[in-house]
Amino acid sequence: MLHQNEPAPTTSRWREILEKDFFPLNRRRDIDGLRGLAIAFVVLFHAGWLQGGFIGVDIFVVISGYFMGRSALMQHPFQPLRFVCRRLYRLLPALVCMIGLVSAGMLWWVLQSDRADIAINGAYALVYLSNIWASGHVGYFQGQSIAYPFLHTWSLSLEMQFYAIIFLMALLLPLTKHRKLVLSGIFTASLAFCAWSYVKGDMQAYYNIFDRLWQFSLGTMIWILPRPRLSPVVANIVYAVALAVTVGAGLFYTLQFACPSYMTIFPCLAVATIIMLPQTQVGRLSLVPISPLGVISYSVYLWHWPGIVVANYLFFFQVHGWMMAAVLGIVLVISVLSYVFVERTGLDYEDRVGVAARNRGAAVLVGTCMTLAAILFYISYVSRVH
Repeated sequence: MLHQNEPAPTTSRWREILEKDFFPLNRRRDIDGLRGLAIAFVVLFHAGWLQGGFIGVDIFVVISGYFMGRSALMQHPFQPLRFVCRRLYRLLPALVCMIGLVSAGMLWWVLQSDRADIAINGAYALVYLSNIWASGHVGYFQGQSIAYPFLHTWSLSLEMQFYAIIFLMALLLPLTKHRKLVLSGIFTASLAFCAWSYVKGDMQAYYNIFDRLWQFSLGTMIWILPRPRLSPVVANIVYAVALAVTVGAGLFYTLQFACPSYMTIFPCLAVATIIMLPQTQVGRLSLVPISPLGVISYSVYLWHWPGIVVANYLFFFQVHGWMMAAVLGIVLVISVLSYVFVERTGLDYEDRVGVAARNRGAAVLVGTCMTLAAILFYISYVSRVH
């Protein structure tokens, strides 16, 4: 009798994708967990449920400095085009998608004055100058911020401006033997600038790259600082204290501690400490479980604020309570879809194609971004004129 061999069950393609993206074996999952904690802080702050949640941005900035330090300063030799393309494929597809869809769904029915402001904010976001626009138009913690669905992109503009700075550093630092001194100097100068803004009471410094550069630099300097050699017990204690400081800042900080404030240095140092202590039991138990949220944190960040703003426009009152929870639930679904079909797709394409196709795709992304920005600039201009 002939026996037909049945094929062994194979893992489905979707399960492989989910395991690769959300439960990776080749990545610091506790840092993904830190991202998850940061985005949870920001979303809960914007929902009105966590007074110190703004500290999530400071967490993101330190983490960004750490990863960009590896991508730019630790690569030998540095590959400028690869660095630029990777950043473009990582950021632009989801940003263009969010701003395009929100603009198309919103600008045709809002008041003319609101249309002008929303369109110009979207245009500045697409050219990564949203923080500069916001510093001259609206206070981040003021009530009128709820009228701008793209106001949250100020931090993305900060990040891209930092990318430009670290790109130049990666090109120029090989020319000097004093790399540590240069990085330490940038950190010190920015920290002093931030302290001066605090003394002056300049609250618009919240948006300023020069007041934030010390946070990025702190993350970058992790690569040049000596790694602590601690026993597992001591490492876990230090890690737990650092995590407690970070969580405590999110729970108990008030708006007076927002950047520029000397109080922001504590959670930033705590985050740097956590990054410098990999493979602790505390990290595996506390941060790794929320790492999937960190994986989609960029998409969640992009979509959560427009969701809240649109809901407030639609219902003509400030959304809160169960209605806010429902809005955030919808936003989470949209964010997962954005990650899988937009953000992840762009990165997969960049990994898959050859150099020439990759560069052409990056040029198309930039062209699309600039075209949409020009359209929004025009809409804003026409709305103000008429």
